[in-house]
Amino acid sequence: MNRLMKKLLVMAILPLTVMAVLTFGLTSLLIGRFAETESYTQLGREADIVYDALMDGRGIPGQFDVVVFRDGKRLDLERGGRMRRHMTPFLNPDVLSERDQIRMNGTNLLTFKLEEGDLQIVTYTTAPLANPQFRQIYVILGSGFLFALLVAIGMTYWMSKRLTTPLVKLKQATASIMSGRHDLTLPPVTDDEIGDLTEAVRQMNMSLEEKERLQNTFISGVTHDVRTPLAIVRNEAEMLELGVVKQEDVAATGRSMTEEVDRIDRLVTEMLEYSKLSANKLTLTIESIYMDELMEETVSRMKEWFSEKKVTVALDLERVAAQVDRVAMERILSNFLQNAYHASPVGGVITVRLTERRLEIEDEGPGIPESMRNNIWDMYVKGDRSNGHGLGLAINKLLLEAQGLSYGIESREGALFWIMWD
Repeated sequence: MNRLMKKLLVMAILPLTVMAVLTFGLTSLLIGRFAETESYTQLGREADIVYDALMDGRGIPGQFDVVVFRDGKRLDLERGGRMRRHMTPFLNPDVLSERDQIRMNGTNLLTFKLEEGDLQIVTYTTAPLANPQFRQIYVILGSGFLFALLVAIGMTYWMSKRLTTPLVKLKQATASIMSGRHDLTLPPVTDDEIGDLTEAVRQMNMSLEEKERLQNTFISGVTHDVRTPLAIVRNEAEMLELGVVKQEDVAATGRSMTEEVDRIDRLVTEMLEYSKLSANKLTLTIESIYMDELMEETVSRMKEWFSEKKVTVALDLERVAAQVDRVAMERILSNFLQNAYHASPVGGVITVRLTERRLEIEDEGPGIPESMRNNIWDMYVKGDRSNGHGLGLAINKLLLEAQGLSYGIESREGALFWIMWD
């Protein structure tokens, strides 16, 4: 039995037990009080019958438990009918009240005293609790409460087991996820909060499995992107060291080494930038800037770069001012344009549209597959034709969210990235 089941059983059984005990006690008390009242009423009627019999000179009914006194002295009177065979208790009428309860020979008795002139008539009977019939009632009543309590315990145990079994399985599943295993055995999804939790754990497991796959892909890609330029730099450095490079080729070899080192530097810079953004350590300066001017400046700065694939940029810009961080927006626009450039075919066109509240950058590439649209903004994701490291859009996501801007992607003939602001 697990700890949660024990707690549930205690929480359920304890109040049930208290309620059963209180109910039994109160019921017994009410029955006892009712029986006692009825007994006194019956004793009073018997006393009246005895008095009438004495006044009429008739015999006292033998089935009555009664003692008659005259001036405090007990009278031996003729008894009619069949008498009960038991010892008559010693009673002192002077110390008895009209309705009284005494203990005689280990038995509790109820007494009723009727005084008429010098006559004192005392009827008596056993108290309800001392009566075998009432004891049988109490036994039946207590047995019923005990049976109901046992049934309640059984039902509580069954319900607790049904409730805790899926939770135990979910605990085991989360332990498996923590240890890096994703082949989980989850409980059936039910139409309640436990079913919602089961589905959430399943989705979390799938997401973590996908993240791990992308992370491994990213690490593999970054390792390749670092080792390749390092190998080129090492080979060219060895060639320079051995003197096999011709004098007229030294400058070209140096430039090649510099380009490869720059590639590594860009990769490291992007990773550090992403790390700072993730930790909210990058301070932004929000100000009003003209988005059309910023876009024209960014495109102009990248014009020579676009010419390598003969890609042109078509600008459809309105005069728009927005509250953003200038440096961050420059990085965002540059990343979007680079992404569009890599996706564009040779001689393709990148279309930039700017309206009062929305900026769109659309390319003529193959578009974004449906399966990638949900995680294209993640750190480890890049398209099949991308030459980057899967960091550009991830950095854009953090920069856009830090400025409170909306963003998204649509796939038409190519890919369309959009930004919106208030």
